[in-house]
Amino acid sequence: MIKKDVFVVGIGLGGSRVGYDFQLKNYGAYLVNGSNQDNKTLPDAKNVLVLEGYDGLAGDRNLAFEALKMNKNILQKVMGIEEKVILLVATGGGTTGSGCITLFANIICEKLPDKIVCACLMMPKADEPIQKRLNAYNTAKELMEIPEMGALIFINNDACDSELNKINYNLVNMLDAFFTDDSSSNVSNFDDSEKLKMLSDHGAFVIAMRSDKADPQDTSKIKRVSTQDMVNALTAKNIFLPINNDGIVAHIGIINQKDNHIDEKEIVTAVGTPENIFTGNNGNVNIVCASGLGFPTEYIANMGKKAISEQKLRLEKKKTSNILDDLEELEVEAENPVKKSTSRRRKVSLDLLCELE
Repeated sequence: MIKKDVFVVGIGLGGSRVGYDFQLKNYGAYLVNGSNQDNKTLPDAKNVLVLEGYDGLAGDRNLAFEALKMNKNILQKVMGIEEKVILLVATGGGTTGSGCITLFANIICEKLPDKIVCACLMMPKADEPIQKRLNAYNTAKELMEIPEMGALIFINNDACDSELNKINYNLVNMLDAFFTDDSSSNVSNFDDSEKLKMLSDHGAFVIAMRSDKADPQDTSKIKRVSTQDMVNALTAKNIFLPINNDGIVAHIGIINQKDNHIDEKEIVTAVGTPENIFTGNNGNVNIVCASGLGFPTEYIANMGKKAISEQKLRLEKKKTSNILDDLEELEVEAENPVKKSTSRRRKVSLDLLCELE
């Protein structure tokens, strides 16, 4: 298993929650945040690294640079991670996470070239505020443009109507099953070097997990997970952004549960022809994963364009509502001119201006 080779860095509230879930499964993890209110929601968390002087970044990703610059001890902690795989986790729509994750990724890739740097970015729902969607678009774009990056995992928060905790739960459980797999057989094995190879590929990464269970109609029988079940879980009914229909894929990994055997050809038909197919047997669950996939650029681009369009409309409305058209001058028959009044805010501003002279 490669669990011992994985270290998680959860950034911001969303990333810290996922990092905390990994801590509960005994993974090494740092939780990076500046908001005291956020940190109070995880009272039992370990290795909380506080961005001193930055109690949240108020929607401005650009503040992340100064926040990390003023908290170099956090950078030093991250640079001291000994594990081979560093998994960075953040929400794309937030500020601390989306602002810091690309800075961490760039620094680690530059200074620690022997590490496999992966990132998990949780993308906002379609109805979330404009700024959150713009943050997510810019963060995703920046991560994609780091050539040394390994696998990028894009979580779709629209995938579940219920609480986001369910998405986090599924994400952590699937990755943990992948990291802890130590199944073996005389026929074929999906070994640790192959798992690390999949994580090192620059591209999107998706994973599906299903378990054979006792048939509820007859508990003496086992209800096997079918190949179609795994195809659906990998390409349609999952927590990830949609896979591109471009056939781009570097590696496919399959772990069969005990006597179950997933049809490799059907997975290839659904995903694309890979360079390698890694197969293992006698697993605790059925797992199919794919790495080096084409990035979900169409989905992310559409999200960004829609947010920009809404932003332009909002600004246009604001502009027109704050400006009055010029009116034709009216001739006023009056012996004395009318004295214009000065608003209180205007007066305060003028008083301040006088003090500065």
